Amino acid sequence: MKQEKKPGKRRTLSEEEIKSKILNRVSRVEGQFRGIRKMIEEKKDCIDVITQISAVKSAVSMLGMEILKNDFACKRRDHKAIGEEYLKTLFKMN
Repeated sequence: MKQEKKPGKRRTLSEEEIKSKILNRVSRVEGQFRGIRKMIEEKKDCIDVITQISAVKSAVSMLGMEILKNDFACKRRDHKAIGEEYLKTLFKMN
């Protein structure tokens, strides 16, 4: 019998799943940086390079949010997890 997911209820990720998710983000950012290096070496248009730099900036902010959101050491004094809205403000994400 298949269990139905309840709206608004998310499955808690294991520590290994969180680590894997974060490392995947790191790998994507590394790939973006390699892409920027290649674009510069190939003398691509400035606007294209700047667009990729903007994408990296966003990806790094999202990586930081993911790390803080899931880090057990990043709990408030009342032992509640840091809220996503606070993290967005902290990283100035929309």
